[in-house]
Amino acid sequence: MKLVSYAAQQLVTTDDVAEVLVTLAAAIANEGESEALEIPIVVDGRVETAELIVGLGNDLLVGPTASADVDPDFSEQAAALRAHHRYPRSHDDEPGDDDWSITAVDLDLDVRP
Repeated sequence: MKLVSYAAQQLVTTDDVAEVLVTLAAAIANEGESEALEIPIVVDGRVETAELIVGLGNDLLVGPTASADVDPDFSEQAAALRAHHRYPRSHDDEPGDDDWSITAVDLDLDVRP
């Protein structure tokens, strides 16, 4: 579990969500923008949701926290944050030459000299 410090509040979330949040916040700030994001958090053992403005001018601090509880499964929410259009993509995530395929193209061209 990770402790996210934001606007004088401390929120507890999973390692995965915290890592994605930091990466996405940095990418949004790098574009000179800010954006509202929703992340899953744990409050007194219950799953809740927090809304944060991240990006330019909004500081985040993420660090470890001690927890005896079993970490909740926030993998679906982390995947949704990774799918954000501003989340940085590696070249491995982009289609390569072998991934492109054109099939059944009907080029009905009327070519006259």
